[in-house]
Amino acid sequence: MTTLLEHKEAIREVIDLFAILEIDVAEQAKLFTADAHVEVYAADGSLMMEFDGRDKLVELFGGAMAAVKTAYHFNGQQVITVDGDTATDIHYGKALLVQEQDGKDVLTDHSIRYTDTLVLTDGKWLISRREQHFVISETRPL
Repeated sequence: MTTLLEHKEAIREVIDLFAILEIDVAEQAKLFTADAHVEVYAADGSLMMEFDGRDKLVELFGGAMAAVKTAYHFNGQQVITVDGDTATDIHYGKALLVQEQDGKDVLTDHSIRYTDTLVLTDGKWLISRREQHFVISETRPL
C-alpha cells in the first residue's frame, strides 16, 4: 500500500524530472497523459497558447525551444494535494534560456507559476492538465 508521502514524492519526481530534462521536449512529453490539456499565460494574464495532447506539446514546445542554446530550470515552493488517483501540484519555477539574437547571446529569465493536475495511471503519476503562468519574464544580453 502506497502512503500519502510516497505519492507526494512520486509527484515531486515528475515535476523535477520535467525541469531537469530542460530542452528535451520529447522526453518531457512522456510525463503527460496522451490527451493532456495545456494552457500558457503571459505575464499580463493573456492566453498565449492552449492545446491538447502530447504530440501538440512536442510540436509547440519543441518549436519554441529549437533556438535555445542552453537552458537551466529549477523549482521552488511546492504544494501537493492528493485525492485518491488525482492530485494537484502548485509550484514555482525559474527557466533561464540562452539564445542568440543579432549575433549575440541573450538570456531570457522566466519566473513561472504552474498549476498541474496529475492522475495515477498504471501506478505512475502523469500530468493531465497544466496551467503555466509567466509571472515575470526578462531578456537581457549576456
